[in-house]
Amino acid sequence: MRILMIDSYAPGDPDRRNADVAASVLSDSGHEIRRIDLIADGFTPYLSEAERRVYHDEGENILADEVRYSTDGVQWAEGLLFCYPTTAFTVPAPLKAWFERVLLPGISFGFDAKGKVVPGMTNVGRLGVVTSTPHDRLTTARKRDAGRRSVMWNLRLSCGWACRRTFVSIPAGTDGAVKIRRKLGRW
Repeated sequence: MRILMIDSYAPGDPDRRNADVAASVLSDSGHEIRRIDLIADGFTPYLSEAERRVYHDEGENILADEVRYSTDGVQWAEGLLFCYPTTAFTVPAPLKAWFERVLLPGISFGFDAKGKVVPGMTNVGRLGVVTSTPHDRLTTARKRDAGRRSVMWNLRLSCGWACRRTFVSIPAGTDGAVKIRRKLGRW
């Protein structure tokens, strides 16, 4: 399977090892991995004024090379894996910016003749998350876990109808290699 891995861990973050383990497990299983490292690659964390103006113009809404590389990856991929540290019970700012700049009309969704939203990433049959969180399960559940909802539910609506999901949450500062191997080994 072709997997696009979006990594939003800072290069010096000790929990980044979980993203490295995830890439290793998938690669060792015979999957083809394309990894986008948002922080190390310097992905611009906001929409420019020009990007905002052409956001709804399908086919003309990709202005930056970094966005084109990511959209090409999304269209190439059969699986998407997001690796990030949970911050304030949601995804970190660089990943949120990636969602806004890459998951555009014509790429991740479109509109039918009646104006209803239709999925655009029907090539994606696997969706996954590997995250490290400083919060316990109960606290995260009480805060409604916006990161999990964003990826596992909202993004899932733009994928293929039979898209399978995997969510791996690891306490921050701990080694989650065993859990990652168990969950991603099934991909």
